[in-house]
Amino acid sequence: MKSVSIYTLTRNQNISCVQKLERQMSGRGYFLKMREWELDSMKAFVRELETHMDEVYALWFFYSFQIPRLGKEFDLLQIREDQIVNVELKSGAVSDEALRKQLIQNRYYLAVQGKTIRSYTYISSQNRLVRLTNHDRIVDADWEQLCADLRDGGKDYEGDVEELFQAELYLISPLTEPERFLNKEYFLTAQQRDIERQILKKIRAERTGAYWFTGLPGTGKTLLLYDIAMKLSGKQRVCMIHCGESKKDWKRLHERLRRVEYLPDSEIGAECGLEEYSAVLVDEAHLLEPGARELLAGISTRRPVIFSGDCEDMP
Repeated sequence: MKSVSIYTLTRNQNISCVQKLERQMSGRGYFLKMREWELDSMKAFVRELETHMDEVYALWFFYSFQIPRLGKEFDLLQIREDQIVNVELKSGAVSDEALRKQLIQNRYYLAVQGKTIRSYTYISSQNRLVRLTNHDRIVDADWEQLCADLRDGGKDYEGDVEELFQAELYLISPLTEPERFLNKEYFLTAQQRDIERQILKKIRAERTGAYWFTGLPGTGKTLLLYDIAMKLSGKQRVCMIHCGESKKDWKRLHERLRRVEYLPDSEIGAECGLEEYSAVLVDEAHLLEPGARELLAGISTRRPVIFSGDCEDMP
């Protein structure tokens, strides 16, 4: 996907025409779904820029870009040789804390490029421009400062934005990168957060049951499972069962975890003590032997058991 001129886009009044022009300029393989309020917010933003700088027509942004496989979306990204300017567009009032969280998360994803990051949000209903400071505070921003940032940074990046942002840069493994996991140097995708929210809600309501989620290799299943384990182990012990040959990888991580204890799948049996834990989590569950799977199914009638595995190999 290529960058587009938001000045050119906002010359159109008809949203259908904007969608067609955006697709032509960006080279997307589909028409972008765009709502009236989104177009109105962008028009208001461009109008404000025009009152503070003459060369708005020369600004190029990647508009409504989503990182492939992760679903992380950015409204406007100006990517240049030395700098990235991120501008999020809002139509209605949003709390400063919500703005802060979004811009911090955005900065995490953008920081892998090794460039200076400038982070802004424009709320069109309030005609308010804010920015994220270096100390992670939200403050009212000056339009002259934004315009100066948009002029800086060298030449625009003219390639496909997908080449810069690939999922592999963000999907950490708690087993091979325990320090990053323990320091919470990661974010779950929107889909992962939704899966986690649904599982935790049912566990809190029912206290028992078997829960499954699957995915292709390398999509962050282990990360999600460990994030769930950390939330369930706040006051009680949980057991993490690893299937397959990952013993060297898990050892470093489990030396640092207090209430998440490890059990290899080879030790699953009637006397392995799983009843002592408030919950049981199983990584690479598609590798479980039938007998172990049957035993865990029985345990799930008394406490929650969460299975994670490859969707292509799950029985």
